[in-house]
Amino acid sequence: MKTMNKLAALLAAGITAVCCLPVNAFADQLQSAENTLYDGSFYYELNDDKTYTITRCSAIVVTEVPSIRNGTAITRIGEGAFADCTGISTLTIPDSVTVIEKNAFYCCPALKSVTLPRKLKSLGDHAFFSCNSLESIEIPDTLTKIEPYTFALCDNLSEIKLGEKVSELGEYAFYRCSKVSEVKLPASLETIGDNAMGSWFSIKDIDTSANNSFVFEDSMLMDKSKKKIYRASTEISDEITIPQGADTICSGAFSTCAKLTGVHIPSSVQTIGDEAFSYCSELKNVDFSEGLRTIGFGAFMFDQNILSLSIPTTVELIDEKAFSYCMKLNKLILPEGVKTIGTDAFIVCDELRQVSIPKSVTSIGDDAFGYTVENSQRQRLDGFGLSVFSGSAGEKYAKSEKVKYTVTDVNIKRIAFIAAMIGFIAAALVFAAVLMNRSRKTASSGARKAAKKAKELAEEKNYKKIMDDEKDKSDEEDK
Repeated sequence: MKTMNKLAALLAAGITAVCCLPVNAFADQLQSAENTLYDGSFYYELNDDKTYTITRCSAIVVTEVPSIRNGTAITRIGEGAFADCTGISTLTIPDSVTVIEKNAFYCCPALKSVTLPRKLKSLGDHAFFSCNSLESIEIPDTLTKIEPYTFALCDNLSEIKLGEKVSELGEYAFYRCSKVSEVKLPASLETIGDNAMGSWFSIKDIDTSANNSFVFEDSMLMDKSKKKIYRASTEISDEITIPQGADTICSGAFSTCAKLTGVHIPSSVQTIGDEAFSYCSELKNVDFSEGLRTIGFGAFMFDQNILSLSIPTTVELIDEKAFSYCMKLNKLILPEGVKTIGTDAFIVCDELRQVSIPKSVTSIGDDAFGYTVENSQRQRLDGFGLSVFSGSAGEKYAKSEKVKYTVTDVNIKRIAFIAAMIGFIAAALVFAAVLMNRSRKTASSGARKAAKKAKELAEEKNYKKIMDDEKDKSDEEDK
């Protein structure tokens, strides 16, 4: 079981590094250390190459970072150096700086504009995480990778200009940059990480004209082979069919597509990534196909209009929060084949009152079924019940979570066998009736009735024997 779900990790990541020491205690430590300098606004530490790293800002208002102090060049901005600074709105970072470490400008709420140095070689993860006033960013041509979470939760970021050497966007690199409406991919870009473009509420167009690794067709950004779908335009609407041949719907691909009402997923698709269809507020119909294996974390989270779901027999994993907050979901079919159902997978599915857990399930996470949230408190859902197999993961879950349940040990194969035998008997009756009709002219009425009665008794006896045998098998298995 995961120790921390991905949403919690997203919001909490990097805080330990920034907040493990109070600011004043951290500053005092620097003042007393060797090879440090304090000029009234910034604390500096001497590097091995005789350059300075800015390790902490103490100024109330900052508009620019110095390039030199005491004749020594400033080449680095240290980890968490400007984290939580509220007095930065417009900032220029000098070209002497080649490295900006992780969390450097973590959660600077007033930062609207920043000019990055032209010789920047490294920009650390979470460097501008949750700078929710930031409106635009231009990545210099010297940078080759945007690290994970670097600009995540920059809610007002509307303009992104990627440098000509950027080859990779790390996971969640620009997650929830809600106002981005268009972006151009440079020729150098080859890799887009999970949810790098997730929760882009306003994205309409992605220009791939300079790039040979990706295409933007039918309002979808895909790799050149069209096997992976990375990001859809939020203008996509009504019911759509995922292209046959696609095998992966990547994390965040259709997130926040508020006009999407239905999706048909072909048998070629094996993976639906994290938050792939999250926040699709009008999505009602989801047509899965056999072949699908994984439904990722939060894949259909907050899709409040989905009414029913039939999971394919090939699915093995339904990850954490996969269908959480699907408030109108009232019918769920889980087949034999599903193995793992993650924590909170169906939490706050308030209309879902009865679920049958197949015998194949070996793991069910906490609060996966039968729970809702009221006033920020989790509580069991009134009237909810499970149908489970005795001794199964479903029964263990129901007992541990104190969810109402009934036990059923009916073997599906036996039902199919009995149904087949009944069908055989019915066919035999029809055949016998045809023979009887053909021989009507030569057989006496009494003989026909006797023959019919004998057949019915034989068939009834045969059926009773089948049922008794099946009951004996079931009793033996129970022992």
